[in-house]
Amino acid sequence: MKSTLDSIFKVAFGTELDSMCGTNEEGRNFANAFDSASALTLYRYVDVFWKIKKFLNLGSEATLRKNTQILNEFVMKLINTKIEEMRNSKGDSVRKSGDILSRFLQVKDFDTTYLRDIILNFVIAGKDTTAATLSWFMYMLCKYPTVQEKVAEEVREATNTKTISSCTEFVLSVTDEAMEKMNYLHATLTETLRLYPAVPVVSLTLNVK
Repeated sequence: MKSTLDSIFKVAFGTELDSMCGTNEEGRNFANAFDSASALTLYRYVDVFWKIKKFLNLGSEATLRKNTQILNEFVMKLINTKIEEMRNSKGDSVRKSGDILSRFLQVKDFDTTYLRDIILNFVIAGKDTTAATLSWFMYMLCKYPTVQEKVAEEVREATNTKTISSCTEFVLSVTDEAMEKMNYLHATLTETLRLYPAVPVVSLTLNVK
């Protein structure tokens, strides 16, 4: 879960959260608050008194409010930092920014609260679904060793790394050009999503006027 949170955070904000290693104290606090807030929000489904507890700021609702404040303050700080960076940076470096927040800021001046909600929604949607898909993907690779070997061989060929001395060396070899060559890997991930979709049900509502 922490690995996918770090990945999603990098895509959303262009920032290393580093919750998995725990070297970044602010990132670690954010990750803990994020997981706690998610669990407490789900707990509302079975807690018939949650509205009363929220009004009185007691128990789980008091904890949820505290966690939400940590999340909001951390994200708003990142947004303001990104805005300042883009104001001081050159046009070329701004255009090369691939994270979602930078793309939004390039289009127009959004309200920071609106941006916070959009990015946090993206993180919430991507964290657990990505973790679930990767878990099933690993399961399928273990279940079918032949497929596992084909995937590994394709990755080695695409990255030109027959032998890997360190994780850092391998990560640096996974470029956009290398990933474009990983057709078999893409197929196995797609098949995993078909067999074990992270969101198997989509609720549709028809509004008749």
